[in-house]
Amino acid sequence: MAADPIEAHDEPAPPAPVDAAALAPILEALLFASPEPLGTAAMKKAFGEEFPRDVLAEALEILKEQTNTENRGILLTEVAGGWQFLTREDCFPYVRRIARTQREEKLTPASIETLAVVAYKQPVTRAEVDAIRGVASGPLVRSLMDRGLVKVTGRAELPGAPFQYGTTRQFLKHFGLKSSRDLPGPKELGKLLGERAG
Repeated sequence: MAADPIEAHDEPAPPAPVDAAALAPILEALLFASPEPLGTAAMKKAFGEEFPRDVLAEALEILKEQTNTENRGILLTEVAGGWQFLTREDCFPYVRRIARTQREEKLTPASIETLAVVAYKQPVTRAEVDAIRGVASGPLVRSLMDRGLVKVTGRAELPGAPFQYGTTRQFLKHFGLKSSRDLPGPKELGKLLGERAG
């Protein structure tokens, strides 16, 4: 893969087109090359901080319309505070079968249940997760932290000041959510977590 296009380099930025239609394919290349969602501030680094934000926004809309209305296997989606190409839902099962970058074991039903509790109740202590599930959840919470889906968000104002847990940016990215406010209903979330658990 080419060098990270978002990192600042000593050389000056090449001149960027001020026409949104001409800018759209450049944004497509940036998004394609980036393993993480790109915010508009990160995109502007490729063109210089003075680049007009309105032209960037218009180019994103053009690219989104082109990508999301044509018969394509990807969608341009706003996720985890940035923009990223995601696999279309009806194409995802095929991608999952050949994906070689994630050979981890799939999340177990107990892990999915624990993750759902953390997602809906965050910030939540491990004792609260245990009480909701009716069983000890410590190893499951640690496993979800190892996967980058759950993190410590602080300490509760309770005796012993236990840790509180919440979901991560990686959780949003992995499950295609813009923010924690976009969590679907419990039934839909369980289905989503199960489909994208691997």
